[in-house]
Amino acid sequence: MKRLKQRPRFHHRGFTLMEISTAMGLMVMLSGALVVMLQQHLSFMGMAQRQSFLAQEAPQIGNILGRIFQQADHYFVYANRESAIGGGTPQIQNGSAVRLFFKTAAQTTQERLIAAETSNGNTSLRFYTPQPDGTESSWLICQGLQGATFNANEGILTVTLTGPNGEEITYCGGAR
Repeated sequence: MKRLKQRPRFHHRGFTLMEISTAMGLMVMLSGALVVMLQQHLSFMGMAQRQSFLAQEAPQIGNILGRIFQQADHYFVYANRESAIGGGTPQIQNGSAVRLFFKTAAQTTQERLIAAETSNGNTSLRFYTPQPDGTESSWLICQGLQGATFNANEGILTVTLTGPNGEEITYCGGAR
């Protein structure tokens, strides 16, 4: 007997409709989870950026102001820089400048000035030093603030800085 040749069967290899729909469903759920994670990441990064003043700049400012305040022999708070330079009447609170007096090794007194200056809606804090020739040198402590207020109402010199996003931090120090 002769065997008949069987025609080869063509098997179409592929996925069933159930397998494809399961894979697509998993991909949709995964992409949804990734979108939620991306939104959370962007939200966290925005919050971290808004808090950068308190997290990065404030500790450095506190270190500088703490060193300056602790070395002062005595101080006076003034309404503004011009009043402090001109010898105006000191005030107890809500000043924008402080005049600091330091004792030297030769037992003489040196004056320095820290003033909050506002221009174009931004406040900066500057440290001024008068020179023997009548000029004045200065350096920037910080900038980009919403405000700065000096107070001495409890016998302790404080400065309250309002950061660029409304955050407030108060530094304290006083005369020796």
